[in-house]
Amino acid sequence: GTIGPEAKYQVHSIETKRTSTRPSAPYITSTLQQAASTRLGFGARRTMQAAQQLYEGVDVPGEGPVGLITYMRTDSTHLSGQALNMARDYIKAKFGEKYLPEKPNFFSSSNKAAQEAHEAIRPTSLEFPPSKLKNVLKPDQFRLYQIIWDRFVACQMTSAQWDATTVLIKGSGSSALRTESSCTFRATGRTLVFDGFYKVTGVPQAADTATLPTLTDRQPVSPFAIDAQQKFTSPPSRFSEASLIKALEGEGLGRPSTYASIISTLTERH
Repeated sequence: GTIGPEAKYQVHSIETKRTSTRPSAPYITSTLQQAASTRLGFGARRTMQAAQQLYEGVDVPGEGPVGLITYMRTDSTHLSGQALNMARDYIKAKFGEKYLPEKPNFFSSSNKAAQEAHEAIRPTSLEFPPSKLKNVLKPDQFRLYQIIWDRFVACQMTSAQWDATTVLIKGSGSSALRTESSCTFRATGRTLVFDGFYKVTGVPQAADTATLPTLTDRQPVSPFAIDAQQKFTSPPSRFSEASLIKALEGEGLGRPSTYASIISTLTERH
């Protein structure tokens, strides 16, 4: 039944669970194209052009031409032992023991047909942090190098820890039809306890996770507004370049070298 203004509300239960978020795998061609599309607004072709330049080599003052990233056409998340050691030494020196897992993090390839011949896309050396190359790289190269760098370092760091809280608030009161009716409201929120790999990637700003005030069990609460909304399932949205590449990969269509050309062909033919 409906609950009128005379309803009594109280906190029915509070449950706090420690949860952790693992870092994502290092980039492969498809995930790099998706990230560059959503985060940098780059089309697949633009991403691959900048990646090709970073791979072929950039003139670094005092060093000559330096290939800054590994091969950019790959569907393997594999990292060489040398790359893992390089990342682990860097993390320990820069962020300290707390940010270094006991053993390296390994990731399985999402693509079952992945060819493990190549490594994931990563910086060739951690001696060239993006901050050092700010004035050396072109804007596209720099922005792409920055996300490749961050993702590679983060993938070998410890998980982020959250305290996730679920609060149930029960309301009960008498309605005209029945003497007693009740309804339960649920609120969820989480707070970051340890930043882990977010130290490098930044903490994601999720619109749907609220920060809850401190509440105690059986605490009486009162509503200041009740706004009922009817929700309908909306049809799937149209593809963006990023979501199309994700769908192609999920269906096992195309290899890393073909995503950009598939999208170019579709664009050209309208």
